[in-house]
Amino acid sequence: MASKYSTRPVKVYNTFRTVFQYVACNWIILNILRTKYNVIKPVGLENIDRSKKYVVASNHATGFDPFCVAANLKMTIAYMAKVQLFETFWSMVLMDWCGAFAVDREKVDISTIKTALSIKKTKWHLGIFPQGTRRQDGKLGDFTQGFASMAKKMDADILPVGILIKENPNSKKKDIQFKVGKPISCKLTVDEITENWAQEVSKLADLEYSPTTEEKE
Repeated sequence: MASKYSTRPVKVYNTFRTVFQYVACNWIILNILRTKYNVIKPVGLENIDRSKKYVVASNHATGFDPFCVAANLKMTIAYMAKVQLFETFWSMVLMDWCGAFAVDREKVDISTIKTALSIKKTKWHLGIFPQGTRRQDGKLGDFTQGFASMAKKMDADILPVGILIKENPNSKKKDIQFKVGKPISCKLTVDEITENWAQEVSKLADLEYSPTTEEKE
């Protein structure tokens, strides 16, 4: 059943899901995040050209990231989500109603690629976590180049986003902040896009990154 969510027609990205994602992200999940972190005002929003379509690519730090990136950037984003999130009822409902679509990390189906490409025909943006899984070890690594290839196919620039988590000596909770970098042109090569993204996000999120890190295709 979960596999059917890898194919999402354009009509899925309608007013209902747009409103649902806004309410879920801004009124519910962002407030849940505030119980765990001190949410600092986002920076770099001036780097977003609201007239353009982007592939939003950030580091992955918490389970709230897809929703809170959308809320902080004030964007409607369709995220690629691991197929396992569509295998339990309530998780499937949340992913479905927020416009996410399933991807099998072991073998990306052609329908998943078609869905990603169709996002450009809507008012939504495509969201991808190049790392695939959450990391809070202070390092940026184990990321794929698939997001760069997708951006080139969509003819959409990459919007790098850093999720910065740091200790707050005056609070029991850590601070979390969403920082937007300058867009990366999709006209560059896949290798150039990937390297520019890694360099930018590592700065935004204060993560350790070495250019010698081996990225996975």
